[in-house]
This record gives sequence, structure tokens and C-alpha cells, in this order.
Amino acid sequence: MVKRAFADDQVVARVPGNGLGSRLRKKTLGGKVSALAAPSTAGSNGALLEKLTAFGTAPLSFLLRYEAPWRTFSLANGIVCYLESARAAVVWTDPLCPEQELPALLEGFAQKMRAEHRSVCLVAVSEQTARVAIEVGFSALKIGEEPWFDLAAWHPPRGDRGKKYRWAVNHARRLGVEVGEYRPDERCDLAVEAEVLDVLERWRAALKKRESNSFMRASPLEQTAFKRIYIARRGGRAEAALSCAYLPASDGWYLEDSFRAPESVNGATELMIAEALAHLAADGAAGAAFAMAPMRGVHEQLDPRARWIGRVLARTIRRVDHRYGFGAMARYEARFEPSEWRPRYLAFLPALPRVAVIRATLRVLSV
Repeated sequence: MVKRAFADDQVVARVPGNGLGSRLRKKTLGGKVSALAAPSTAGSNGALLEKLTAFGTAPLSFLLRYEAPWRTFSLANGIVCYLESARAAVVWTDPLCPEQELPALLEGFAQKMRAEHRSVCLVAVSEQTARVAIEVGFSALKIGEEPWFDLAAWHPPRGDRGKKYRWAVNHARRLGVEVGEYRPDERCDLAVEAEVLDVLERWRAALKKRESNSFMRASPLEQTAFKRIYIARRGGRAEAALSCAYLPASDGWYLEDSFRAPESVNGATELMIAEALAHLAADGAAGAAFAMAPMRGVHEQLDPRARWIGRVLARTIRRVDHRYGFGAMARYEARFEPSEWRPRYLAFLPALPRVAVIRATLRVLSV
């Protein structure tokens, strides 16, 4: 997304961060410099950091802490974070604001974009944001559901529905898999970080497609002040790793990056996730979330204008899911029996999406 979506000229810059995960990442600068914000992170933008800490309840809001050419629109106590191209603005997840200010904030942002002749897409927003967006002139399309765990009440799956989960966890334990926790905010351990990066590189080497080079790239050792990392080891060697990102606004955790070496045993990931949820719950965290399961429940649309699209998407996905694995991802996440599934939407302005904003949004989601 950031790599080639918004401009042709590229420079290379050091990504702010600590630990071995700090690395070189490409960023873009437009031919018309005034059209793009300077690449920034929440840490280099005091106002954004403040709002993110207070209102960033959506798991994907954590990605605003990574470097990208973020732009912001502010009104009263709220901020909209977005990426900009010549004719489009792509808003990254829910606006950061008090609930009662959301209608005015979205309306003000919409007016600004209309004045600049830009079409808009809100990416992966909540049902609340989608409803408000519809009221101010957007259309909304459900694109999936996000599993959320209420850690005060959640327990490991039981009964017949938990058979696959229990088999996987018990299988990994029988083969000697053990899970350790690493808290880099308390103590930096370069040996542990080297283990994490080793698993990451083995996972990347086994990928059959190019990994994103944008802020959506796997970044387990960036922004480590907000991270807890869980490592599954067998025979003393790391086989899988999970990076969890803290969301101060909800006192929750986003299970952000999970990856395993190709030779890891079946059940290593399930055991690692189970241990992570147990640790987070024991420490009093309110909740935790997996990544969104794309296309789950798309036949259930909030916006009447999108219902026929949802039905078409559902039928299409059933035909091509063997290539994309959306159904498999949803079934895998359901194995852990989350407390609820929270719908996520795209919202477009104007209501009939223009080609420019569709292209910009696809670049954000696919690069």
C-alpha cells in the first residue's frame, strides 16, 4: 500500500522503534509534495497519540502507530486518520473521538473531502461508525466479522464443538511444545528477539506470495512498548510466535502477528494462542481480538443498497474460496469460540463508489 499506491518516487527511511525489529521500510513521497503528509507515526504526532490512547478501541487502530504517510482531520475532540491520493482518501478504521462527536466529525470530514473533490472510503469500521456514515451520505458494505474475546467470561471451548481445539492443544503438549511469554517493555532480551525473527524468516521463506511491505507487514518487534510476545518451543527451538498489541482505550489486546515455521507440529499455534489468552486474562485484561475474518456474514448487510452485493459476494466467495481461504480462516478462528463476532464495513462517499477510491482502497488492502 504505502510502497507504490500513492506516488512513484521512493526513498528509504529508518522506521522508528526499538529491538531487533526496527528495520528499513520503503515510504513514498508524491511528485506534488503538498498532496501528501510527511510520513509519521503516532509517536511523532502528539495529538494523534493522545486520541489513539483515549479512543482507539478498534484492534486495527493499533496500526496507526506504524510509519505511513498518515494525514489527519481534526474537529473538536476527534481525529480522522487517512491516506491520500490525488482523487481519493482512504480512512483507516474508526475515527478517534467520543461517541457523541462521531456524527459531526464524519460530516465535517465529508464536507472537506467534497471541497477537495476527493472520494472517500472508510476501511474496516464498526457497525456504529457505518450507521453514522450512512446518515451523513455514505453507503456501507459489510466485509467480514472480527472475533472478540471477553476475557472476564471466556473459557476454552468445551463439549463437541471444542473437539478440534482440544485435540490440537493436547497434541502439541504431548509432543513437548512449551509456550513462553516475553515482555519487551519490561526487559529487552536480544536472544529471544532473535528467536522471533528466526521464526519469522522461516515463515516468510515458505510463503507462496509476496508479503506486504506496508504498515500491514508482520511487525512483531516494532512498537514493543505496547507488545507481549508468546513463543512456542519444542526441544528448545522456537517453532511459532505470536505478537499481541495493547489497546489502552479498551484495556484489550489485538492478537496481531501469528506465524509458524513450516516444520512446526500441528497444534503449536493453537496452544500458543490458548496460553496467550490465559495469560492476558490472568493479568486482568478486558478483552482480546483476532484479525477480521474476511467475507464472514456478508449476506447480512446493514445498508439496503448493499444487500444484493452481499448476496452476490456470498455466492462468489463460495465458488472461489478454495483459492483465498476466507472460509478456512473463519472456521479456524471459530475453533476458539470467541465471545462475539463484530461486523466490519467499508463505507463510501459518494454512495456509488468511484474508480479512484476503489483502486486506492485495494492498494491499501493488498500491497
